[in-house]
Amino acid sequence: MLNRRALALGLMATLLCLPLFAQSQSDKDLLDRIRKEEATNSQIMKTMHMFTDLYGPRLTGSPNHKAAAEWAVKQMTSWGLSNAHLEPWDFGHVGWLNERFSGMIISPVKDVLTCEVLSWTPSTRGPVTAKAYQLMLPERPTQEQLTAESGRPRVAAVAGA
Repeated sequence: MLNRRALALGLMATLLCLPLFAQSQSDKDLLDRIRKEEATNSQIMKTMHMFTDLYGPRLTGSPNHKAAAEWAVKQMTSWGLSNAHLEPWDFGHVGWLNERFSGMIISPVKDVLTCEVLSWTPSTRGPVTAKAYQLMLPERPTQEQLTAESGRPRVAAVAGA
């Protein structure tokens, strides 16, 4: 029984090592050329810089998404790839870009609110002023508690479009 286990382990080790012995000199040359190309001509950091620093967040359908996609097509074409192009795609939302949002308390004290805008929320037509409502939900609300809260006034603040 011990001999069978040793034989099975030896066969598995041999099978795992076979690809290492099967590499020809041309395979090694190809891998060396790929490594040299990466070390001397890599475009990874430039590409990452363009997508993250220049075009920033790219919500689908946004102007930043379109600009980044057009840059990618232009870049791939300059690298010699043929037929680089954009495909039309309708995902059911209009393009969206959060240009500006602010929220402030104006009474009884003046202070800035920390807020976030949900994707694809429509803009307001100028500043909006409303009474604030403090919503205090339990840490883990039940469906009944959420349903009861849904009938209360909505949280509002001053917002600029």
